[in-house]
Parts: sequence; structure tokens; C-alpha cells
Amino acid sequence: MVNIIGVLGARNSLTKQIMQDEILNPVLDDLVTNYLKKDTKIAKILLPEEPLSSSFIECWANRQDIPVELIKSEWGTHGRKAGVLRDARIEKESTILIVFEGPKSRYYVDLAERIAKRRSDCLVYVVNSNSVSPVLLEVDQATRFTISDKDEEDILKTSKTQTLTQMWSRPQASTKCLIQD
Repeated sequence: MVNIIGVLGARNSLTKQIMQDEILNPVLDDLVTNYLKKDTKIAKILLPEEPLSSSFIECWANRQDIPVELIKSEWGTHGRKAGVLRDARIEKESTILIVFEGPKSRYYVDLAERIAKRRSDCLVYVVNSNSVSPVLLEVDQATRFTISDKDEEDILKTSKTQTLTQMWSRPQASTKCLIQD
């Protein structure tokens, strides 16, 4: 498995030293200790090109011998959605994410939670705006139920003749019910 770290959001108010010592090194230590296999390493880091914090992360990555790819927002081509498209590309190509919460908005925290729920294969570290400690998001995966086409057809056939009250009342012997105790 290729391990690619993606960075979403920025934290330009932090110094280079704090960014590296309090955020990046602990994340790398956690990955090496708990999640990466013995002989694997980080293949590359994907960064948004614009923020100052990306420069700090790039310097750190160079010292760790981790290649960096800067992802540019195509403002001229995509207009206001350029940042969203850049972030979507970073998310899609990454197996590990570091997400920085903005100082005035929960956009990136909400995005991180959605990614963690949607992609169980992706480790998501969040750095809140009032902290410098990265936190690994652990989201309970909901059990997904599937229904076969035949069962769906049977349910829909019987439901055409029933009212909602009848459908949700105790099921008849011939009626299939999706809800199980």
C-alpha cells in the first residue's frame, strides 16, 4: 500500500518550529508506531501551494526525505470552486490526511468528519484552531444493510396495496420486513 499524506487547510499563525515539533513529528511518530508496516514509508506529501504553512511542511518533509507535491488552485479556470477542487484532489490521492481547522470556520473539521465516515481506509488527523495537538479521528462505522432486488420488488409489490400504518404495523406472514430486532 502506498502511503501518501495530504494536508487540507492551513495554520499560518504558527511558527515553523511549532508546526514541526508539535504537529508533524507527533503524526509521523504515531504513524510509524501504530499504523505503518515495518518496511513501508511515506511515498509523498500533497500540499496546497498557497499557504505559508505549506512551506514549513515542505521544509520538514525535505529533511525527512519525503517527496512533496504542491497542488495549485486553478483560480483562473475554476473561479471560486478552485480551492474545493484542489482539496478534493488532495483527499482523493491521500491515504493519510492532516486537516487544519480554520480560525473562523468549522468547514475543514466538518470535511474531516465526512471523510473519516466515508473512507475507513484513510487516517484523518485534525488540528483544531485552538490547539497544536493533532487528534486522530475515529468514527464509528455504521452497519450498512443491503437488500436484494427480489426482496425490494416483493416489498414494493405488497406496499402498493397497503397504507403506511399497515406497512409499519406488525408484518404479515407473507410480508417481508427490513427492520429486524
